[in-house]
Amino acid sequence: MSVQALTPTPSRPRMSPYAQELTGSWIRRMTAHYGLPAQDLLRGILAGPRRVRVRGTPRSGLELFLNAPAREELTRFTGLPLARLTGLLPSLATHELFWDDEVAGAAWGVPRQAWVSACPACTPRACSPGRVVLVYPGAAGHICRRHQRWLLAQADKPAGIPLQTLPEILAAHRRHTALLRTHPGASNAMIFAAAMVWSWQVRGWRLETIWQDRVHRLTAVTRCTPAAVTAHALLSYPETVAIARLLVDGRWQQRLRETMAGAGVPSATGKFLQEVGRRINRPWLADWLAAHSRTSPPRALQDDPLRQWLHELAMAERAGGTAGWTVLPSALRPAEFIERAGLLTPGRARTVFEEAAAASLIGGWEPATAQVPLRAR
Repeated sequence: MSVQALTPTPSRPRMSPYAQELTGSWIRRMTAHYGLPAQDLLRGILAGPRRVRVRGTPRSGLELFLNAPAREELTRFTGLPLARLTGLLPSLATHELFWDDEVAGAAWGVPRQAWVSACPACTPRACSPGRVVLVYPGAAGHICRRHQRWLLAQADKPAGIPLQTLPEILAAHRRHTALLRTHPGASNAMIFAAAMVWSWQVRGWRLETIWQDRVHRLTAVTRCTPAAVTAHALLSYPETVAIARLLVDGRWQQRLRETMAGAGVPSATGKFLQEVGRRINRPWLADWLAAHSRTSPPRALQDDPLRQWLHELAMAERAGGTAGWTVLPSALRPAEFIERAGLLTPGRARTVFEEAAAASLIGGWEPATAQVPLRAR
């Protein structure tokens, strides 16, 4: 099949990709318009002076990766420059999957970043049974503030958590997006803040009153048991954003350096936790964590992400830097839902995971990734 055979007509328009859409999602959505299986449509788009080689099938993964000749053919088909296409379809920037650039090549595979199903109210013409827009949410695209939904990862239908009864999540998202606009290290700060909150979750903080109220409201809209929602990123999102904002605050960094120089790390730790408690409306947090630290095994203290950050903060000053941290793998919030469920609900991980999976709660945006160690500058 040639590209000419796929030329759009008034009755068969060409579908443009959405911003940050998975290339595989875009191809799947076009199948209904052209009345072709995804593989035949793909070969038709890539047909040109070179041969076409397609690895895998749509069942192999949700994402589609193209080599250089295939990207050239895609620009001809769409009439858009490659820079514009790459801005819309991030997977086009992935080059290391191919070694043979003599043949136009495509490969179906697993997305390399977290993805979500786009807000159906924002993509009404594209979202219908079997045609869902899948996008990469990036650092803060996991919430549609216009329609008040936390977007979830569901490949065959739009999925999301209504946030009308969770206004603190929407407020935190406004602060999160503002933080990303004003601080280059905001994404790394979120990863570190998530590690810090996670270390408190596993010590028992998840049982306190404010979080229990949030769990109750979350179970009401997801129709899941409390155990199935406790491990979701939404639960600790406001606290994570609040701590990330404090971590990038240059004035507080300098104050903590001065405290460490004059009174040591324990004093700086207490000052930091008191400020965190004030910002997240948990004034008892510093005393509670101090009590838990006295009974924690040495390994837990060594993995404490706050201690790690304070050490890095002091080292950055000696090296002439302004801010820095390293998140050790042992301190990160686990990226896999089942691992978090296992640590928060011992003995019930599989049951909790299955219930969460049925509600599409196990994928999507996460504040922490497996890319460690990380150092913010």
